Amino acid sequence: MREIRHDDKKHFILYHLTYNIDKDKTDGLRIVKRACLRPALPDDALKTESDLYLTYTDLDSNEPRMCFKKLIRFVAFPPDFTLLKVDWFNSKK
Repeated sequence: MREIRHDDKKHFILYHLTYNIDKDKTDGLRIVKRACLRPALPDDALKTESDLYLTYTDLDSNEPRMCFKKLIRFVAFPPDFTLLKVDWFNSKK
């Protein structure tokens, strides 16, 4: 993601769970077909540390969004956009 963030012509695909903290439940899987990184928010704008979040722009809707990094399930990068599973909970020892 860091390698392509400065190239306007490149984007990545992102699959992540959504979570409604007020209702304490997931709203399912969000698929963002064209995402690019955007600058992170300062720590004081969030209730928790900003490093825990991935801030991105959905290029199809041109909306700034963010997700808790642990909710990311799959990503895909150019040129072939093969889905890579992100497994946060199965650490290799």
